[in-house]
Amino acid sequence: MADSKRSRPSAAGRGTRKSATQKWEEAASHRHRDEPAAHAGGQARHDTAAQAGIGPDDVRRETFLRTRDGVFYPSGYAVLGLAPDDAAALRDALVAADFAGDDTLLLAPDEAAAVMRETDREAGVLARIVGAEIRNARVMRQLAEDGAAFLIVRVPDDDAERSLVATARRWRVRKALRYHTLAVEELRVGVEEVPGDSPYGVNEVLRSKPTEARLKPERGAADRPRGRK
Repeated sequence: MADSKRSRPSAAGRGTRKSATQKWEEAASHRHRDEPAAHAGGQARHDTAAQAGIGPDDVRRETFLRTRDGVFYPSGYAVLGLAPDDAAALRDALVAADFAGDDTLLLAPDEAAAVMRETDREAGVLARIVGAEIRNARVMRQLAEDGAAFLIVRVPDDDAERSLVATARRWRVRKALRYHTLAVEELRVGVEEVPGDSPYGVNEVLRSKPTEARLKPERGAADRPRGRK
């Protein structure tokens, strides 16, 4: 879990940061040449990886927490925010509906908030210009800080999306997104909630479902002159 109090890394530090997958592969390759052959692909891999502090769960977790230009962007997955008990119940219901257990990852509120804060720190210039992914991450951070857990679910096709949405309608979903390769889609389940100051513009309100995004516009946005160039 990311440390929310960690200072922003330098540009050099960001350039040399290695992913969990890279660390796992490097740890597996750093074996002594005189190790017995029987242990080369088994216990030795486990021991060196353990010494590096990286395990299979870290690599699996990273697949759910993919980023693009530094921004949280798990392409091929859906992300749903709801109360922690509801999120756990939804995960169980999805498994009962033939979703694989390994195709879901449940983030507790503090974990989700840390992931979204990391996105704000690491976002590249292009991501900040385009802005949509950043705004989604900021809303999810607010929801996490307001007590929402986040369930990340692998959604390989539209049939899986329909099954997910139909199952999720049994609970109060506060935000639901599906990340495609080139677009982020608001799923038609629940109500878009923004607990704090909205990152959306005054007229930028979601049209795919009921929303409370207009209740608290970004600070200063409501005071900007209208109709002036």
